[in-house]
Amino acid sequence: MTVASFIAKILSAVYRIPFQNMVGNIGFYVYQQIYPIYGIGMTFALTGLPVFISKLVVDTKDENEKAALAFKIQNILLVICLLIFCFLQLGAGFIAQSMDDYRLAPVIRSVSWMFLFIPFLSTWRGYFQGKMEMRPTAYSQVIEQVVRVSVILLVAYWAVKSAVNPYHMGQMAMLSAPVAGACALLVIGIWLKRYHLPAGFKRHSVTLNNPVLVKRILLEGGTLCLVSAVMLMLQLADSFSVVAGLQKYGYSLMAAQNIKGIYDRSQTLVQLGQVFSIASATAVLPGLVLANKRHQNITFQHIAATNLRTNLAVSLAMTVGLAALMPQVNRLLFASSELNLTISLYCVSIIFTAVLMTYNVILQSKNSYLKTMVSIIAGFLTKIVVNQFFIGKIGIVGASLATLLSLVIMIGLMNVLSRDELAKLISFKQIGKLAIILIAMAGTVKLIAWGLAAGIPMTNLRIEALVISCIAIPAGIVVFFAGCVLLKAFTVREWLAIPMVGKFLKIKGVTTHENR
Repeated sequence: MTVASFIAKILSAVYRIPFQNMVGNIGFYVYQQIYPIYGIGMTFALTGLPVFISKLVVDTKDENEKAALAFKIQNILLVICLLIFCFLQLGAGFIAQSMDDYRLAPVIRSVSWMFLFIPFLSTWRGYFQGKMEMRPTAYSQVIEQVVRVSVILLVAYWAVKSAVNPYHMGQMAMLSAPVAGACALLVIGIWLKRYHLPAGFKRHSVTLNNPVLVKRILLEGGTLCLVSAVMLMLQLADSFSVVAGLQKYGYSLMAAQNIKGIYDRSQTLVQLGQVFSIASATAVLPGLVLANKRHQNITFQHIAATNLRTNLAVSLAMTVGLAALMPQVNRLLFASSELNLTISLYCVSIIFTAVLMTYNVILQSKNSYLKTMVSIIAGFLTKIVVNQFFIGKIGIVGASLATLLSLVIMIGLMNVLSRDELAKLISFKQIGKLAIILIAMAGTVKLIAWGLAAGIPMTNLRIEALVISCIAIPAGIVVFFAGCVLLKAFTVREWLAIPMVGKFLKIKGVTTHENR
């Protein structure tokens, strides 16, 4: 399941690069305006709700009741998703108008069909996960992403060849969501047919009554969904306010849409940067839950601190590296180096989301959900309130600053509300060492970029960006890890927690018995 999640995350981020190159800034703007609606729906179907449902299934002992509970949740989710579907279908015009672009209405209607598949996908993925059978979720997730990405890229190719209107292209591209959902549901259906659910489970009584179940779905399931969809929610706020804010700042509608399309590149980079922290936080959750159940407080503290410190260090390195190479990365991936400062600032989100995700798994392992939900909602409301004001005053860079402010508020509130659970996790001594290392890394990368640009002038700027990136990125990685070794920035336990590095150390026979 970890491998499947990694493949899906990489596919979900990487396809946008050729897609943007084919459809241009305006085409990318059209797609990205509606993408958060799809992304939030997929979070419900793939991570938030299945994890919550699997927890309920594990806690239920009777086999008939497990299946009956899943069926009952499916029916509740079906009602909720039908309401969302109707709202998106009937309210598409109003939503598009609120985004300052009435032509987006058909694109919204296209993506709405995906919500009809969510109740079935999320319920039975969660049921199988609760039965410790991960293959249905893993296979359906990969097939869903492969189908969706293939359809989107085919639509982009067709749109370019046929000179199709960007809005019609966006409408067709968003139909990839229900098509992929249908393929994923087919995989789940095959597993259900093989698995042979208990006979008559639909008539079996369930311990949890409807009001309690709905309350738990909204609180526990809703919190898991919110955490997984934090950046998507902030992107949704951008969809409603960036174009209006840029027009207030003085741009025409066409210019504002073009700038929004360039700004949306940053979301691809952040999604790539989040792959490590998402995988790491997910992997550490079972260990935290087990330590909490056994009341092994010291072990719990070590696991939590190690995960947070390694996630924070790696995300800092990624962010600083991206900022140092932003002109080259931007040009290499998207053919132009526009809005480098705005995109670099937005990429600082990689650091904050790494901390946020780790905080969440720590609180989740202690069955603490309300504090996380309150913190995320407060940050989201901050983004809504300040976004258009910031953009209207200082331009598109205000959108990045509003995103960072909202994430800081989320993390700050989680610290205030969960002071005891989150205490003594961050080492400020380690952060001081990392600051020195990162300055050296950024300086090295910048010097290499300037030296190569000056010493080997090329007529094709994209090829130049490729050459610089291929040399500067490995050099930056070497400087970072060499600096960490030299300044002893990590303990052995923390080295072992870093993928690739940890595996290498294990092969070498390095182990730790620190505080066991």
